[in-house]
Amino acid sequence: MKEIKDKKEIAMSNSLVAGKYHLTKEEQNLIFLVASQINSSDEDFKKYRVSITDLEKATGVKHNRVRLKELMYSIMSKPIWLDMEQTEIANWFSYIKADPKNSALICEFHWALKPHLIELSQRYTKAELEHLFSFKSKYSGRLYLLLKSEYGLQESHKVIVPATFEVDEIINRFSMPDTYKIRYSHFKESFLHKSLEEINTLTEFFVTYDVIKAGRKVWKIQFFITKPPKTTNEQIDKILNTKTKDDFIPFEASDRLKEIVLSDEVDLDTNYVKHIFEHYLLRDIENVCDTVWKSWDNAKLMSKKALFLGEIKKLNKKKTENHTFGFDEI
Repeated sequence: MKEIKDKKEIAMSNSLVAGKYHLTKEEQNLIFLVASQINSSDEDFKKYRVSITDLEKATGVKHNRVRLKELMYSIMSKPIWLDMEQTEIANWFSYIKADPKNSALICEFHWALKPHLIELSQRYTKAELEHLFSFKSKYSGRLYLLLKSEYGLQESHKVIVPATFEVDEIINRFSMPDTYKIRYSHFKESFLHKSLEEINTLTEFFVTYDVIKAGRKVWKIQFFITKPPKTTNEQIDKILNTKTKDDFIPFEASDRLKEIVLSDEVDLDTNYVKHIFEHYLLRDIENVCDTVWKSWDNAKLMSKKALFLGEIKKLNKKKTENHTFGFDEI
């Protein structure tokens, strides 16, 4: 089976790009990985084999049997709305099978997605896996694809392409937490600025934005998309050398710790993950994760991230070698 580096891009309809769904970054990257195996000459879906090695490269997460089972079950329970009116819904896959003998997953897309992934002739978007896999935030990939689809519709007659979306529309499409609706500052700092920073650093686009208000409320975001001349190999090196959060978690850490530290709901950035494992004992971080896990489903818990950060602050710093293997500092 080919390595990820030989799979260059995916193509999907603009309707699929704009669909409403709620996936983790790990689940998104699995879909991208399987979609990259579709050939332009295909007339129907096949059963696509994804090696666990390729999956781990795509997601930045180590997969044991338990984690694979959880991934399979989770993604099969998260459908996509294929239209904004929410009259058409489908699962991403009709079938997923673990193949332990060959260390692989066997996946087949749901037949309803055929018009969105096969025999695309107009209103579709292509994207390089290199870009999609390099994003640290799942929302960065979603926004990148959405802006890329808009750019593709207008690039033939505009140098700077505008794309305008209501704030609530973005939040609903991307299935963001309710707090993003309540506080625009949360939407701006946790999503907008973070995603645009990644898009401007890692992709072919440079995107700015302006806000459109209705009274005092920010109603719409107007993006301005340009494609600057390609730079030297510096940008490529940034992508290839980007470390993921998983790189800084000690090999001997528990699966629970890995799940919480890598969780989109806790939303830790890579530098912070690097910092805590450099300055705190692994067993203390394990205890913090146990505390967060016990409160995970507590309806009174306002923020899993705030709980995690608060428990970390209670720890006594003690620089230690948590890792049993070395890697270069970023």
